[in-house]
Parts: sequence; C-alpha cells; structure tokens
Amino acid sequence: MNSQAGVAERMSKRLLTVAKMLGGAESFRRVADVGCDHGYVSIYLVQSGIAETALAMDVRRGPLAIATGNVEAFGLKDRIETRLSDGLEKLEPGEADALVVAGMGGKLMISILEKKSLFDLGIKYAVLQPQSDIDEFRQFLRDNGFTVVDENIVLEDGKYYFPIKVKVSEDGRVGKALGRSPLRLMDMPGPAAVADRLGISDGKDLERICNRYGEINILKKDPLLEKFLLHGREVCGSIMKSLDKQSHSDRYNEVRQEAEDIELLLKMF
Repeated sequence: MNSQAGVAERMSKRLLTVAKMLGGAESFRRVADVGCDHGYVSIYLVQSGIAETALAMDVRRGPLAIATGNVEAFGLKDRIETRLSDGLEKLEPGEADALVVAGMGGKLMISILEKKSLFDLGIKYAVLQPQSDIDEFRQFLRDNGFTVVDENIVLEDGKYYFPIKVKVSEDGRVGKALGRSPLRLMDMPGPAAVADRLGISDGKDLERICNRYGEINILKKDPLLEKFLLHGREVCGSIMKSLDKQSHSDRYNEVRQEAEDIELLLKMF
C-alpha cells in the first residue's frame, strides 16, 4: 500500500486542500505537521514530492500511534518521523523548512505560533487552517511578519474552512523590538487591490473585510465565497429580526455592519 491515490482517498477534502496548498513552485527538505492526527498529510506530502521528508507531531499518544502505524503501512518510516510534541515544543531550529498546522481553534494556533518564532526555526512557508476566530487569526498573521501568499475556501459536510498559505519572511517580534512600524493595510498589494475593487477608503473597513474573508479569496472571486456570503446574508437577516434595536443596540449594529459588508462583496459576483 504505497500509492499516492491510496492516501488521498483516505483524506478529507479539507486536509487534501491543505496538503496541496503547500506545493506549487516550492519543494521542501522537511515539513513539520503539527497536530498530525493519523499522519495522512505527511504521507501525502512525501509521496507527492512536495516534501523529501516529514515530521508528524501530535500532543496525543493515541493518534500518534495510529500515525506511526499508517507511516509504516505506506512504507515510509525511513522518510517520516513521528514525535510526541505539544505544538512546536519539540521542534528544533533547522529541523524543518515548512510547516502545516490544521484543524485547531484559531486562538490555540495563535498560542502555538507565539511560543516559538517560525523565523528562528527556519520555516520558510506554512499552511495554516484555523477552525475558529479566523478574523483574529488573520490579524495575528499581519502583526507578526507573515505574508499571505494563497488562500482557499473548502466546503465540506456543510461547514466552510479557510486554509491560508504564508511566507515567513521576517520575525515580527524582531521588527517590533527594533521599533519598525508595520505597513498600513492600504500599502499592502493585496488589501490595496481589494480597496480599489470595492471602493473602500477607510482603513478600518478594509481591515475588517480582509480579516473576515481574506483578500486573496476576494480577488480570486472564489465561487465558494459567493456561497458563503449568501449564507451569511441569511444568517444576518435572521439575527437582526430577532434583536431589539434598543436593548441590544451593540449587537444589532455589529450584525448590521456585517450585512452591509456582505452586500458590498456580493456586488462583485
């Protein structure tokens, strides 16, 4: 059992998208897969040639044991190592040049990425897929020296997922220590193009929209973005009908703002 098709058939659409996003023009010496679960992403990356080797890590012994068994079953134990690790704790500088972290809550992923600098670890690219708090997670990326180079939307079993590929070009913490001012969103190529396309002149409006939906998804006019927006329009309408404008004014205005953003984006399609 060693065919790429074999492992792809076992993978969810979400994980297969995450794995494929790491590919492209780049190939990597070693990919660290944090929260590897059954190890399928690591197996796919090695079999497809995206990575020469992989390090599959998980904080739970049970899934790690299953991952180890899968690696052996696919005949890859000489190219994929499994390791018990809480996040990036057991990853040493220079061990990997790419990273995958997928399927965790956004706040947990922020916590993992704050504990060790990816720049210091030698990571060049990462694919990150938070399950929640996606707008907060995107802002964290902007604030910490990550450049978003690709995004996708995956719809699976009625739920939308937003994997993000980033380039690690500098350590944001070093930049802050040196007193560097972060680039204004309006000065970043992707967000600037979104501002131009949507006619946005206010930086806060642009930040809110890019963080919620992703500038690359917007510029791609991803068909699944339209579906996500139409679903969001229905949800916002339902919530606004259920709220009293006076006693729940803050929540009402928050949802109203989201509904207005959705209508602005839907004009693209």
